[in-house]
Amino acid sequence: MSRHVLVWMIAAMSLPGWVSSNSQPPLRSRFVLTEQQVAQAISAKGVYIAENQVSLLANVVATEPGPAIDVMSVQPLGEIGAAERTESRSIVKLACHQSGVCLPFYAIIAQPNASSPDSIGKRGGGAARMASALLKPESAIVMRAGTHAMLEMNDDRSHIQVSVISLENGAVGHKIRVASPDHKQVYVAEVVDAHMLKRNF
Repeated sequence: MSRHVLVWMIAAMSLPGWVSSNSQPPLRSRFVLTEQQVAQAISAKGVYIAENQVSLLANVVATEPGPAIDVMSVQPLGEIGAAERTESRSIVKLACHQSGVCLPFYAIIAQPNASSPDSIGKRGGGAARMASALLKPESAIVMRAGTHAMLEMNDDRSHIQVSVISLENGAVGHKIRVASPDHKQVYVAEVVDAHMLKRNF
């Protein structure tokens, strides 16, 4: 009887659907992004936000822990509350700074409105102020991942220009990774504008 069981197990293991757990490649790690990380990313740009003011609209995962997060857009959703205790709500589109680390995602940010006379009756004022602070021209993304651009490389004796493809989103003054068109060479360079980067040898 045991011989028949052994023969049956060997036959079953030979079927295409039978895969030993030891032979499977390890799954790529996934790290859940939290409201606290979003609050820290926004606060780092000069708009203080507490964790309890952030609501993520879906579960968000990244391929690495604690990735840098960029604010892509801010849209007002209006106000809730009554009299002097209102709060402005905004929907904020965010993305990991490095392309491919996470998909773009959305969060709702709630901010108490100031009780000053100037703020009374101004719907969406908190959202407008937040958008102004978070989306300053110097911090806006000007080069997207996949952009064909020109890289200028300099030293004291020479000046070289090479064609590259950006591997990450970048703002003016930010350093991002770019690659040669055949992806055999990878460089870290500073974004100058939407189609130009620079670096030293």
